[in-house]
Amino acid sequence: MNKLVYTSDIQRLQTGLTKIGIPLATKPTTAANCTISCYLYRNPDGSIRWLWPIWSDQPDFLRFYHAGSRQARWFVWLVRLLFRLKRGHWMGHDRITFYTTEAGYQLLRRTQVNRWALFTGTAGPNRKLVIWYNTQVEKGFFLKVALAEPAVINLRQEALALRQLQQNPLLQLATPQLEAYSESMLIQEDMGDADTWQINKLAELPYGAMQEFVSQNWHTKPLQQADFWTSALDALVKLRVANDSRIPVSLLDKLERLIQSLDEQAPIAVASAHGDFTPWNILLRGHKLCVIDWELYRAELPGLYDLFHFQYQSMVMLGNQGFNAIRREVDTILKQTDWRLFRERNSVDVDLAEKLYLIHTITYYLSVYSRQPDWHQQVNWLLDTWNQALTYWLGQKQVVSDRKLVLHDLAFWLHKQPHAALKFLPTYLDALPDSSDLDLAMPRQTAKQLVRYVRQHPLIRQVTVDHRSFMKQLHIQCLDNTSLHVDLIWTFKRKHLEFMDAHAVWEQATLAPHGLNVPTLACNQTYVRRFYGLNNALIPARYRHLFDEPVIGSLLAESVTDIRAMPQNRGWRAVRSRLAYGLDTLRSFAFQRGMIVTFSGVDGAGKSTVIEQTKLEIEKKLRQRVIVLRHRPSLLPILSAWQYGRREAEQRSTNRLPRQGTNQSGLSSLLRFAYYYADYLLGQFYVQVKYVWRGYIVLYDRYYFDFINDSRRSNVQLPSGLAAGLYRFLMKPQLNVFLYAPAEDILRRKQELDAETIADLTRQYLGLFDSLQKQYPSSEYMPVLNQDLPVTLTRIFDRIQRTTVGTLVG
Repeated sequence: MNKLVYTSDIQRLQTGLTKIGIPLATKPTTAANCTISCYLYRNPDGSIRWLWPIWSDQPDFLRFYHAGSRQARWFVWLVRLLFRLKRGHWMGHDRITFYTTEAGYQLLRRTQVNRWALFTGTAGPNRKLVIWYNTQVEKGFFLKVALAEPAVINLRQEALALRQLQQNPLLQLATPQLEAYSESMLIQEDMGDADTWQINKLAELPYGAMQEFVSQNWHTKPLQQADFWTSALDALVKLRVANDSRIPVSLLDKLERLIQSLDEQAPIAVASAHGDFTPWNILLRGHKLCVIDWELYRAELPGLYDLFHFQYQSMVMLGNQGFNAIRREVDTILKQTDWRLFRERNSVDVDLAEKLYLIHTITYYLSVYSRQPDWHQQVNWLLDTWNQALTYWLGQKQVVSDRKLVLHDLAFWLHKQPHAALKFLPTYLDALPDSSDLDLAMPRQTAKQLVRYVRQHPLIRQVTVDHRSFMKQLHIQCLDNTSLHVDLIWTFKRKHLEFMDAHAVWEQATLAPHGLNVPTLACNQTYVRRFYGLNNALIPARYRHLFDEPVIGSLLAESVTDIRAMPQNRGWRAVRSRLAYGLDTLRSFAFQRGMIVTFSGVDGAGKSTVIEQTKLEIEKKLRQRVIVLRHRPSLLPILSAWQYGRREAEQRSTNRLPRQGTNQSGLSSLLRFAYYYADYLLGQFYVQVKYVWRGYIVLYDRYYFDFINDSRRSNVQLPSGLAAGLYRFLMKPQLNVFLYAPAEDILRRKQELDAETIADLTRQYLGLFDSLQKQYPSSEYMPVLNQDLPVTLTRIFDRIQRTTVGTLVG
């Protein structure tokens, strides 16, 4: 045995056992010459977990073990089998020998203590040594020895709780007998025997015992007067000040938002609570509930605290089953008849009770963990579950938008992952503008894992992923129709040129107050200068503060030469980059998120305003490029351009009132229509390739439907059936909007048409759209009554959003 491996454990044992009169030494001395030889069982990190004497023929260390899973039950079965076969020493990972005084040995020798085993305690400020021992009269006890001041306080609280319960015992609840108590030591009876068994599910506990248990000291009071509330607020402030880098900032941000959402003046249900009511602290004896470990007992905690704690702690600690499973179990329990009647009888708001449970529990345990040097795996499980629970409750009443919650959850997930948020300016995540993307540099494998995480997020309706050789673009639509666009970049490239080492950026990044890692100033400067320089674009004003001196947009020729000379841009790597760029280009054509939207309606129906606002909404929320085309593709110029030139002809067309043309010739009308139809027929392919396939959303201010219903507007006099029949040879836009309004509303906006003409054209368009919808069901022909602009914009934008985000590339 190498004692250096167990140095901290030995010091802990010496500190604790000396308090109860058993001084320890690792080498024999004149005073300490009595031998104590033990086997030990180690924790996964190599520290000592259990100790038991080498002469023991019973697995008494199992007194500290809860068989809460199938694997745990197999372990217990194996241990018991080995001890029955007289091979219990096989369970020892190591053997250790201590030396104590004659007096100390008298407390342990077999004539006074028949059997014993020791547990070194759970890591953290509340750590205690726990010794189970059995006297010659075969009665078992647990002796707890506090190792630090927080543990001393907890033992005092446990002694107080046990005395109160023994003075006023409950009918269906049993507690251990308190045998002795001093400032750092407590002895209580062992309640485990052949007549008791462990329970892992709340539904299996007797309801009568549970009701009696949670009803103790039940009353209401204003939230702000509750001690646990003020303690939680104080703990959150201290956690902020401590700034423990292991605790995700996003978790504290969401916790604070939940606290702010509650009314401090409102009355709440409170009651006394065990504080750590979990499967490993209870036994069942018949219909009586035996509850141990009362260290976290409080006379006043949120109502139903122990019920929530049982579900959360057991389902995390026993297999990390996740928040969704906890949610289902809690909802199932509370819907049971007995618990429903309890809620009605006590007028308890269970949603509020669970939120208060989370606020108290998270602030308390984070305060404990922040004082704990090393964290066990279960701490990370708890943090993840709490984060999911906060997201659920903040999203329930739309306290925070889904977009902001997803942002916080991305920061939480990235907390221990290598990454760097590029060009991130806001101090807080909530301050990221709706129109801003989130650009993250990270390893490729991390990006893949993040995509999987996002796809499973409960607040996300749809995720569209645009795959490139150097990045992934995530287009996220949330359940509340807010959206977020995230770029996951592992190589910094402009076309085929790699202009910077991305690995160095995330390796050197540091944690910022908003909870994301950010690049160094030098990395940010280099990235911004080269990114915009290679794109021949000016550096936006919002990034110029990064530089001490004014900077230009494009890079100097020598800078571009230096980038081209980088090793990754030369030789076979350059060839590979060019091939990858070519594939990215082809892939971008396959990634069809673009669409065509047409707007029709009589003059004065509000098309211009709706088109302008729709364009702004798309650019702001969907982060997609928009092109507005007037009437037709305009691959061919308007006819008058041959006489006046294109610019003057367009100006004349704009200034001329509609339906004022004087053409009455059938031949002239046919030739004019043929010219414009050719523009639609040929131009549709031009628009598709140049815009739609490249992800643009094309907005047509008027479209071909005018030739069917209102050909006079284009100075054409032809039967509507001709134009309607030729429509079959044109590509059908995904969305066609006909804006209309009562004639009196239109005349208040414009007096270009009379009321009768407006009514007649409106009837014709409504009939046409109804007919086309039946004939071409794969497209949508949507009449919209435009009397309330916000309602109109919402209806049109939601339809565009469903179409664009619905094109999923996996």
